[in-house]
Amino acid sequence: MSQVEREFTVRLRGLEEGQYADIVNAVWMQLQAIGCDSTVTPDGHEKAATLDARWDKYSEVSWTEGGRDGTPQAKAARAHRTRNRRSADTGE
Repeated sequence: MSQVEREFTVRLRGLEEGQYADIVNAVWMQLQAIGCDSTVTPDGHEKAATLDARWDKYSEVSWTEGGRDGTPQAKAARAHRTRNRRSADTGE
């Protein structure tokens, strides 16, 4: 299969604060995850420091802690650990 260079444009309307940075970061992360040799070029209206700051906020999400009762991923992880412990205790 031959390799070619391709390009597409996405226009976003009616975004709330932070959504642009979330979308740009998510697109970049998805392309990295699938091993695509690519570039994601922001439109120039958003400063790179703003995109970086939003990226840094993602690490504040905790699989362990979460909010008052934990984030959805924390709840799922806790339930999974509990099931695994029960299985180990009963030999299942």
